[in-house]
Amino acid sequence: MAFAACLAMLGCSPLAPRQDYTKFFVLTPLSDRTNPPPSAPDSKIAIGIGPIDFPDYLKRLEVVKRATPNRLDVSPVDRWAESLDKNFERVLAQNLAQLLQTDRVEKYPWSRRTPIDYQIVIFVERFETTADGQAQLNARWIIKDGTTDKDLYASETLAALPVTAVDGSTPIALSEDVGTLSKEIASRVSALTVQHRAETGFRPGVD
Repeated sequence: MAFAACLAMLGCSPLAPRQDYTKFFVLTPLSDRTNPPPSAPDSKIAIGIGPIDFPDYLKRLEVVKRATPNRLDVSPVDRWAESLDKNFERVLAQNLAQLLQTDRVEKYPWSRRTPIDYQIVIFVERFETTADGQAQLNARWIIKDGTTDKDLYASETLAALPVTAVDGSTPIALSEDVGTLSKEIASRVSALTVQHRAETGFRPGVD
């Protein structure tokens, strides 16, 4: 009995090992089966992604939630498996490669000798969950001519999806937000390419 009591005391000791409740998450790209490509040109255009301006308070492993307009809550147990800005960039690149049916996707900075048809510059203003249970993405983006650096198109994407109580729903909803951004960019790149081809007869990725 004395031995059992000793073991019980050791189990309650502050020096005893504590259970780790940490959970790690990642963003995921669009599914090939559920998101067919838009009407993309029949040539493999070259896309340059970046620079991507990402809020410094999100460049961390802890999952951040906006509690009020001026207060952020940092989760003590939920973690990103890698820096969120790097995960965001990689998933966006995968999405655009799929949607535009090209494997010619470069991440900023790329070599000056690398031919780029379009450069996508992105300013992420918000990418987090909110107190009312929404996974929110607010991003401004510009499509530039990869050769002349001229601005061809500028827009803003506002995406928000509800976050459920199911464990892991936050990265799923945020991934869908990135998917929305990807589709809007891909659609505009396709339209610009078709327009450019009609005006000049030039086919990016072919001629």
